[in-house]
Amino acid sequence: MSTHARTVEPNRPTAALAVARLGVVSFLNTRPIISGLESRDDLELIQAVPSLLLDHLLEDAVDVALCSSVDYLRSPVPLKALRVAPLTSDGATLTVRVFSAVPLTETTRVHCDTDSHTSVALLRVLMRDHWSVDPDIVEFDARSRDGHWPETVMLIGDKVVQDAPSEQTHPHHVDLGEAWKQMTGLPFVFAIWMARADACTDMLGTVSRTLADQLEANLQDLDRLVEREAGPRGWSVEMAMSYLNGLIRYRLGPRELKGLETFLDRATSHGLAVHARPLDFFEG
Repeated sequence: MSTHARTVEPNRPTAALAVARLGVVSFLNTRPIISGLESRDDLELIQAVPSLLLDHLLEDAVDVALCSSVDYLRSPVPLKALRVAPLTSDGATLTVRVFSAVPLTETTRVHCDTDSHTSVALLRVLMRDHWSVDPDIVEFDARSRDGHWPETVMLIGDKVVQDAPSEQTHPHHVDLGEAWKQMTGLPFVFAIWMARADACTDMLGTVSRTLADQLEANLQDLDRLVEREAGPRGWSVEMAMSYLNGLIRYRLGPRELKGLETFLDRATSHGLAVHARPLDFFEG
């Protein structure tokens, strides 16, 4: 999909956006944010894997999207970030993991899940700065594999729980959120809501408040949400509750912001970010 953005009229009037189009991810970790939004008349949810959401945003196919955090620096046009409902961790994530048949310090090639730009960038940063190795990165579509796993593979999302390499074949495994915390002492921000910098401010205010309200309501009723969402995604209720009630977090406080800034700085220094720019948050 092309990453060239077509020109859109800046600051489009609110009336033109009576229905705000949200680019969303269907993983379990996003359900506390978006579950319940499907029934709203003023929103349209457009699902895609994280790595495609920046393209949707640039092509004006969505108005706001839960993009991989590194995409803020990959966009050819300025973006505005929202402070509400990010995907973060303060240590282990469970669902961003590397599985290897050999120790990571000995691997020369990592096959990487193509669903997330941020996870690939994080892996590169950790490999160089934490483990002092620089293996080749090979794109890998876990959904269409032929039954055999590569020697070293990174997976993200529900696939880690549904279908991951076994301990027998891949005894070495690392959680990237945990490795980041060990290296920096900071949380990691995997995804944040983004819009084009010229997006309608009234729309951004409405979307921000809606996301905040829905997240709060869903977290207050997390037991019921987990009972409903875990099974169809291949999770046990117990594992899903532990995951959504501590491992994955949904706030952007001072430590999370420092973690995000640190990651973006490291990604830039390693040539993984195309357009170095300061974070610009919507403050409506």
